[in-house]
Amino acid sequence: MATSWMGRSFYFFEELPSTNSYAKKIKDSGSLHGAVVLTDHQTGGRGQYDRKWHASAGENLTFSLIFEPQKAERFSLLTLACALSITEVINEMCGISAVLKWPNDILHDGKKLSGILTETLFLGNHLERVVVGIGLNVYQTEFEDDLSGQASSLKLEADADCLREELLAKILQRIEYRYRLWNQYSIELVKQINKALIGFGKWRSLQVNGEKLEEKYKFLGVNEAGELMALNKDLDLKTFSYEHVRVV
Repeated sequence: MATSWMGRSFYFFEELPSTNSYAKKIKDSGSLHGAVVLTDHQTGGRGQYDRKWHASAGENLTFSLIFEPQKAERFSLLTLACALSITEVINEMCGISAVLKWPNDILHDGKKLSGILTETLFLGNHLERVVVGIGLNVYQTEFEDDLSGQASSLKLEADADCLREELLAKILQRIEYRYRLWNQYSIELVKQINKALIGFGKWRSLQVNGEKLEEKYKFLGVNEAGELMALNKDLDLKTFSYEHVRVV
């Protein structure tokens, strides 16, 4: 690895129910900032809304990153910064054209390659750590019936053979760089994310709390707070948090 601090504390398990759950429970007298929890077989992985993340043993990358930021804010932007880093690495290494889907997915030709689940751990009112869980389908070629046609992998989509070890090393290096931009409140990071988002600058339908809004909105990407921005036909600017809005 070519990182300075990301992944220098490394926890590997052949099998683990959930890397996020383990990362939230680790006790250490010192800092865990930049620690990585990796398993070769995640048996109880979770996505958003407690959806199960299916991953075959020995075929994918399932890992969690631990951050210890000073402020408890802009976590959706951190999630997107990690997603952008993964997107860039797999496009460069595997020769594909994956894109970001708000708020936390990576797609290729409409099929999901990777998902991210960000969770926080507080001690009273104090933010103890942020855990970013990442699942990336690498070698898996068969998926559960409910995911058939919706999920894919690098092996199915790419011409090149992408090695998991090399992918992980490059992803950690890129995330370390993007975390620095995030921590510095860089507007350049926001611009980089927006350019990679599906539908950026286009008129799209929005779904809020599961209900599709009647009018269409121009999707303006995210702002510096990590909120989704959209413009209606009357040129009124609307902002939404990622918990309850989807770009259709």
